[in-house]
Amino acid sequence: VTVDTGAVQFTISKKKFKLVIDYSNGVASTIFPVILGSFDCQVVALNAHLDPRRLTRDKDEFDYSLKQLSHIVTSLKYDIGALVDAGGEKLFMVDENGESIDSDRLLVVIAELFMRTHQDVKAIAVPITSSGEIDVVASKHRIEVVKTRNNHLAMMEATTNKSVRFVGGTKGGFIFPDFFFATDAMYSVAKILEMIAHAGTLLGQTNKEIPVLEMAKRNVNCSWEHKGKVMRRIMHDSEGMRRDLVDGVKIHLDGKYQGASTLLIPDKERPLFHINAEANDRQTAEAIATDYEKRIIRWRNEP
Repeated sequence: VTVDTGAVQFTISKKKFKLVIDYSNGVASTIFPVILGSFDCQVVALNAHLDPRRLTRDKDEFDYSLKQLSHIVTSLKYDIGALVDAGGEKLFMVDENGESIDSDRLLVVIAELFMRTHQDVKAIAVPITSSGEIDVVASKHRIEVVKTRNNHLAMMEATTNKSVRFVGGTKGGFIFPDFFFATDAMYSVAKILEMIAHAGTLLGQTNKEIPVLEMAKRNVNCSWEHKGKVMRRIMHDSEGMRRDLVDGVKIHLDGKYQGASTLLIPDKERPLFHINAEANDRQTAEAIATDYEKRIIRWRNEP
C-alpha cells in the first residue's frame, strides 16, 4: 500500500491547523519543522534544538512540559498540543481545551478517529492491557480488535497481518502499517491532523463522544514459585467464560458484572500479580478488583 502524501498534504493544508509541539530536544526537531511548514500549519515549537545532554526527562520535568503545552494551547486558543519524545517514537497530546489525554485514553481516541475515517478497515491491533473502551468503539464500527502482548515487538509483529491497518500502544506509540511497521511520532502527528481534518472533530470533542469505563488496579505479592499455581487456578476458575489468553488472562464477566472485565497478569520482572478491573462505574470496578485480589491471595496461599 502506498501513502498519497500529496493528498495528505492538501487535506491538512486546507484546515490551517494551529499547534504547539515540544520536540524534547530530540531528533524530530531537525526534520519535522520542514514537514509541518509544507502543511501550512501555524506552529509554536518548544525545545526545538537537538541537545544530547537533555534527551531524558524525569517525571516532574515531563509533567511540567505537559502543563506548559496545556497553558500555551489554551492561551493562544490553538487546536492541539503534541509532545514528541526524544527518540521520535512516542507521542503525548493535549486537546483543544488544554486537557492532557493520558496514554490509555489517547489510544482509544486515536483508534476511534482512525475507524471513523477509514471505512474499509477490517481489523486494528492493541495490547491486551488496553482499555475495554477500544472493544466498545470497535464493535460500533464492526471492526475486529486483535490483542497483542504488551511490548513494541508484539505490536510490530501485528503489522504482518494484512487486515490490520492500525496498531496502537498504551505508552504513546502508534503504528500505521500503510506507512511503516514501527512507531513514528512525526508520522503519527501528521496522520492525526489528517484524520481530524476528515472527521471534522478535534481531539477533545472526539474524546467526549466515546464511552468511558472506570478502571481499578491492584497488585498482589506473589513469589515466583507460586505464580504457576495461581495461573492454573485462574485458568480453572475462568473455564467456560469468554476470555483472552495473552500475557495473562483477561476474563469478560457476565451475570451481575455484565459488560465488565478483569485482566490478571503475572509481572515478568517482579514477584507480583497485576489485577486491572474495568466496569461502567467506579464502585463495580473496585468490587471486581477486590474480589479477584482475595481470590489470588487464597490461591497463592493454598498448600
